[in-house]
Order: sequence, then structure tokens, then C-alpha cells
Amino acid sequence: MTHATRFAAGLLAACLVTIAAAREAAAPAPEADPKTVELIHELALPESPTALRDQPGWKAPRRIVIATANPNGTPAKDQTDPLSAVAPGVEIVAVANTEELAKQVGNADAIIGGDSAVCDPKVFDGIGKRLRWVAIMSAGVEECLGKSALERPGLTVTNMRAVAGPVMAEHTIALMFALSRSLQVSIARQATGEGWNRNFAGSQPQALDGKTLLVVGLGGIGTEVARRAHALGMKVIATRNSSKAGPDYVSYVGLPDELPTLVTQADVVVSSLPLVPATTNLFDAKMFARMKKTAFFINVGRGGSVVTDDLVAALNSGTIAGAGLDVTEPEPLPKDHALWKAKNVIISPHMSALSDLGQAARLAILREQVRRFAAGDKLLSVVDFRKGY
Repeated sequence: MTHATRFAAGLLAACLVTIAAAREAAAPAPEADPKTVELIHELALPESPTALRDQPGWKAPRRIVIATANPNGTPAKDQTDPLSAVAPGVEIVAVANTEELAKQVGNADAIIGGDSAVCDPKVFDGIGKRLRWVAIMSAGVEECLGKSALERPGLTVTNMRAVAGPVMAEHTIALMFALSRSLQVSIARQATGEGWNRNFAGSQPQALDGKTLLVVGLGGIGTEVARRAHALGMKVIATRNSSKAGPDYVSYVGLPDELPTLVTQADVVVSSLPLVPATTNLFDAKMFARMKKTAFFINVGRGGSVVTDDLVAALNSGTIAGAGLDVTEPEPLPKDHALWKAKNVIISPHMSALSDLGQAARLAILREQVRRFAAGDKLLSVVDFRKGY
């Protein structure tokens, strides 16, 4: 083969590669999964008003790095393969920990992981100019608040708000039922052989039908709690930060400054609040003193919204009738902490989002988010750092 022939063959091969690449780049983006679209509608996940491709400086992404050592516990391959399928031409890189994420973030268009991973200072130190999306795999974003690196123009931060709402609402209702039927007393008596004892002094069983439930934080979780409580025949009232609007099964929605008044009306108070400065230590001795002595307090939001010592005192003094807690301050709660031995308290280890359904819903939403990101579409559940969620 002559030099000219070899040159022509090489040129032809290069052209074919270029044409193939062009065809791949021009290929239409994969369609959204209909079941995921239905899930998004059910969860009422908000969509960004602006498509990514319409933002200044937008470029098609080439590389997404996902920290697989986040709370979902799913094997790396089970996460990356579905993401690659909806993002043709985008390299999906899995890393095992924050240290590896920090090394890979420099040339990443997006990073995915728990808030403690993606918002670690080591990761911030390595952020490059290409980074356009930070996907937080939890609803809470406390570790990312106040970080100026996340508030630069062109960078979008999303979370997983409301995705665990249905399961967490079931857990909330379970805590409410357990307290109202004094199960914390009966279960404790089983261990001592005193199970057959109908003396519930200090924890009188209560009916819930016709009672009032107050949801403090009518977001994705709180709305699911409200829906279920209404179906049980309870009157539901609520507070929310954004507006006084609410679904028809909530009889009244107040703004946060109405909480001291609304809490006096409730037989059950459910906190599903994010942790921001305005909600930190919100439930203190004064707030518990405003509650009915027969009322239950349930917290599935964040432990930091409660002054723990004040809650212990309120339980032991009979200021409130009981508490169901899936979150505490501190976490994990030390073995010798007074809250463990407080009267009429049920504590679960921050596990209200766990179920036999696993992380299917969370991963379905992530897959749709990656599809949208690769196509330059509108992302879901964009974090508003002014609000803190």
C-alpha cells in the first residue's frame, strides 16, 4: 500500500468516526419513564422555571461523578448503569468516598451524593469551572447551607425532597397510634412479665377520631401525614413557610408565626421541618407549655428543631402526654442520655424512610434528573438557599 493510499484510508476512517460521533451526538434524548413521570406528579416535585440549555454558558455535559457511599447503600453498578442509559455520551464515574470525590470533582459537570459528601470542604477545594449541578441524595441539606461555592451563577443544587414522604408518613402515623394506645407501656411490661396489666396511669389510651392534628411544616412529608390523618377522621391544621395555601383535607394553614396559637389547639403535633436558623430550637419549654397536657409530640423532621432537655422535662413533668421521635439532638443519642428514660417516649433510630421498597423511588427520580441534565432540560427540586431547603 502506497503512502497516498494509506493516507486516504486513514482520512476515510477518521471521517467515519466523526460521522458516527455526530450521529451519536444528534441522537434524540431518551424519553422519560412514564412511571417516573407519574411518581413526580404524585410527589408534586417542583420543576425549575428555566431549562439548563437556556442558561448562559451552558455546555452539554461530559462527566458525572457519583459518590456511592451515600445512605442509599446501593451497589455502584446498579446506580451507574441506569444513569448511563439515559445520558448517552456522558461518562458516569462512581467513587467510594469523599476523598475520591474530591479528586474527581475538578473536571466533573455534576456530582451526586449525600450532603455530607458533596458539601465536604475537601470537595469544594477541588471544584472546577465545568461544574453545573450538585445533586444531594437526601431531603436535608444542612451540610450545604452557607457555602458560597454553591451559590455561584450557573450552578444548580437539587435535593430529594418528598421522595420518602409516603413511607415517613406511615412511620409518623405508627408513632401516633402507638402513643394513643399506650403501647410503649404494654411493650415495656412484656419484658418484665407484667404484660397483663390494665393500669395505664400516666398514659391513658386515647381515641384519635375527631381529634386535631397539627402538621408543622406542610411540605412533602407533612402533606402525606396530613392526608393519612384526615382519612382517619382527624381534623388537620398546619403551618408552612411558603404560603397559606393547602390541600382540601387540611382545614387551616397558617404561617410560621401562628405556631404558638395553633399548637394550643392540637391533640397531636407533628414536626416535619427542615433544620434552618428559623427552626432551630423551635420546640422549647415555652412551646411545650402551650400544648395540651393530653397532647403528643412527634418529630420526623430534624432533632435540632427541639431543645432536648426541655422535651425531657416536659415529658417527665406531664406537661405533654408523650413523644414519638425518629430524630434527636444529638444523633446518635448516647446510651446514657436522659431522653431514653423519659416518660412515655418512643424513639426510633432515624429510620422512618426505610422500608421493603428500598431506594427504588429515590433512584427513579435520580435517573430522571440525570436524563434531564444530559439533555439540558429543567431540573426538579432545586434548593433555594434563601429558604434553606
